[in-house]
Amino acid sequence: MKQLQAKLVLFICVLMMPTFLVRAQMPDRSPAELIAELALEEADTALRDQPGWHKPEKIYINFSAYGPKDELPMMLESAKKAVGEVEIVQISNKLSEDDINNMEVLIGRCNKDVLAKAPKLHWFQHSSHSVAECLDPVVKQRDFIMTNAQHTSGPPIAEHVIGMMLMMTRGLFVYHSAQAKHEWIDGDIATPVIEIAGKTMLIAGLGGIGTEVARRAHALGMKVIATRNSSHEGPDFVEYVGLSDELLELSKRADVVVNALPLTDETRGLFNKQFFDTVKKGAFYISFGRGESTVTTDLMDALKDGRITAASLDVTDPEPLPPEHEIWKLPNIIITPHMASNTDQGRWRRWLVVQENLRRYVTGDKLLNVVDKKAGY
Repeated sequence: MKQLQAKLVLFICVLMMPTFLVRAQMPDRSPAELIAELALEEADTALRDQPGWHKPEKIYINFSAYGPKDELPMMLESAKKAVGEVEIVQISNKLSEDDINNMEVLIGRCNKDVLAKAPKLHWFQHSSHSVAECLDPVVKQRDFIMTNAQHTSGPPIAEHVIGMMLMMTRGLFVYHSAQAKHEWIDGDIATPVIEIAGKTMLIAGLGGIGTEVARRAHALGMKVIATRNSSHEGPDFVEYVGLSDELLELSKRADVVVNALPLTDETRGLFNKQFFDTVKKGAFYISFGRGESTVTTDLMDALKDGRITAASLDVTDPEPLPPEHEIWKLPNIIITPHMASNTDQGRWRRWLVVQENLRRYVTGDKLLNVVDKKAGY
């Protein structure tokens, strides 16, 4: 009997193990540590000093945007702790007209129709980084605050970029393709195999994620230059930060180009024939910004004639990439299906930002990751 009881206890523990593991993985971060770790930016003005703010009676949250069902109790508990006596309304992707007409705060995935017509909406927290899919002319003109998950996927995306770079510069994608065909390559390969120490990486878009890429590239001995839209300021491990209009000039120095730009009217189609004609011949190209910032046919031409040695894309245009698309067949390209942010810890970072923003909203403090809707990021 005791043996049977012991086995039953063990069986129950095994069944519960995923929950234990999920809870054990949640990082313990104070707000100050979270802000410093991810270089999160606060709004300039506290909510209590802005017109239209008051402590809400209800907050609508789509928890499925942040994790699986078995993590919902943990998220709900932490959300309640953040908002105190404010009621939390759990919602799905579909909202009733009554919800849309009454919600003041919405946490979850963007829905342009909802954002365009919710008459009382004062704050929307988007579960993702890019807000391009949320913003149409109507939404841009609406007078509500939008925040997002920018910076929270910096570490995994930066690791993904470095992995892509090493696959290209070491020729690993060539050898991996040969392995799939059971071929032993004896001798040199067509793709140049280079050492990255001392080489120059250009990061177009030195935001939160671009900065994490720069940090890792510098640690590997690379010279890092970058562009950003706001100023020439940057961290010590970036040799030079140019403004966005310096991209073509800086590309002439780059052995590796990393596209980390959001999709805006200014960045759409930016990496085109002119760029690939100007960039240092034989450079490597990596894109994880947004697919439409790269003109796919122009990139393909550059890959075919050697202006670009190899390219790695985590985002494409079109997306998803159709199976019959010609770019799949090119021998010097690596494609991953928009998953660079996937990680065991990313969802917790996103949720911790939400948790902190919930606390700040109900107390009227400065929110984190406020989006400039007109600029598009």
